Amino acid sequence: MGQYIYAVAATGEERTLGLGGIAEEGGQVSIICHRDIGAVVSPSPVTEYAVNRKNTMAHQTVMEQVMAETPILPVKFGTVGDGAEAIRTKLLAERYDELKAKLAYVADKVELGLKVLWTDPSQAYREIVEENRQIQRLRDRLNTQKGGARKEQIRLGELVAGALARKREALDTRIGSFFDGLWVEQKKNPPLGDRMITHSVFLVARDKERAFDEAVHRLDESTEGRMKIKYVGPVPPNHFIELVVRW
Repeated sequence: MGQYIYAVAATGEERTLGLGGIAEEGGQVSIICHRDIGAVVSPSPVTEYAVNRKNTMAHQTVMEQVMAETPILPVKFGTVGDGAEAIRTKLLAERYDELKAKLAYVADKVELGLKVLWTDPSQAYREIVEENRQIQRLRDRLNTQKGGARKEQIRLGELVAGALARKREALDTRIGSFFDGLWVEQKKNPPLGDRMITHSVFLVARDKERAFDEAVHRLDESTEGRMKIKYVGPVPPNHFIELVVRW
């Protein structure tokens, strides 16, 4: 029997946590330690875990529970160690200095996620047409010609796509200005679909978290309902630190 590894935590106290683990066979989540750091683990067969909602939620839930008590370093999903002693030796002892430095870095920080989407995607297209005379003229010509030539239809699509990309970029810059000086690190993910304007994650110092919350509120008010805000956190810093363990 192996041990599934969720995270490395800033604690030297070995204990069980009263949480069920990811494995179907059950088993309690516990912490095994070397000096003043510990691995958050639960019994598991040495197997590959499917990346599905059930498994990823189990992994995330354990990390969030531990993060409420102490700083953690997320371990890559699906990592299974050979056993407690191997984890203590190969992970905690051999990488002690690295892990301590990373724990010190995240000790006073949290991850916050922000997605901003157009409430009504058709509104974005209407605004693009209103703001772009070239698109207006080509659209009107195609309407007059009852569809027009295939080449002109393609050209209209290209113009709209380009205008949408520029509008999204300008809005992304404006959105980002609400959070100037409030984050330590930022990572941007590509927008998913035409509705999404921005999808960013931020590593934020805990003493700036309230100010960040207030900035999200100001952003939401400024959109006057034209945009939908999805704000998540605090969560473990998965996008900024993910330990890979090789045996």
